[in-house]
Amino acid sequence: MKKQLITLVALVAIPTFSFAQTADEVIDKHVAAIGGADKIAAVKTLEMDQSMAVMGMEMTAKNVYVVGQSLRSDVSVMGQQITNVFDGDKGWMINPMAGGNTAQDLPAEALKAGKTATEPQMFHLAYLKADKLPYELVGKEKFKEKDAYNLKVTRPEGVYNYFIAADDYQLLGLKGSSPQGETSATFSDYKVVDGLSVPHTFEVSNPQVPAPITAKITKLTINSPVDNTIFAKPK
Repeated sequence: MKKQLITLVALVAIPTFSFAQTADEVIDKHVAAIGGADKIAAVKTLEMDQSMAVMGMEMTAKNVYVVGQSLRSDVSVMGQQITNVFDGDKGWMINPMAGGNTAQDLPAEALKAGKTATEPQMFHLAYLKADKLPYELVGKEKFKEKDAYNLKVTRPEGVYNYFIAADDYQLLGLKGSSPQGETSATFSDYKVVDGLSVPHTFEVSNPQVPAPITAKITKLTINSPVDNTIFAKPK
């Protein structure tokens, strides 16, 4: 009887162990779902235009990436343009909404994002191993009523949890904690661009903004030439 019980327990346990996911397996399947490691590594530049809405106010934004090196973000709101730039280990910003019409160096806290800020957010998990960021699989749970894997990542700017769909391994969203406060985002409306699966709708909550922002990609260009002078701080 005892042997039969041990055998039964073993048989029940085998499927559980066989189908258990590790963090690396989840990441690898996620990268494959995006389009594959080689395809992502081939992305050297990326330009993204967005329409944005918050509290009934319409905005537009343009992000230009030289992946792993530079990022320029321009947001147009109420006739004003807010610019943030990361360029190597330097960064600057112009924010007329805060009374600044000249370029100012980014504060040290913002520069902590550094290199990882220059990697498109929807591909963040594909760069984890190359960036040597600590990560672990927390487990499987519900995210927006979908089964998802919760992957915890310690980034330079804070600790983030990424939620990857258990069925198609696309990124559903993230939640983060940094010195600036709690942030969150959801990703949806996936479309294939140049062989890469890219979310075209984002909903973002940020402690610096009083209400969630809904953003939609209106144009996405991969590997187009970029004039590096756009990252230079104006004198």
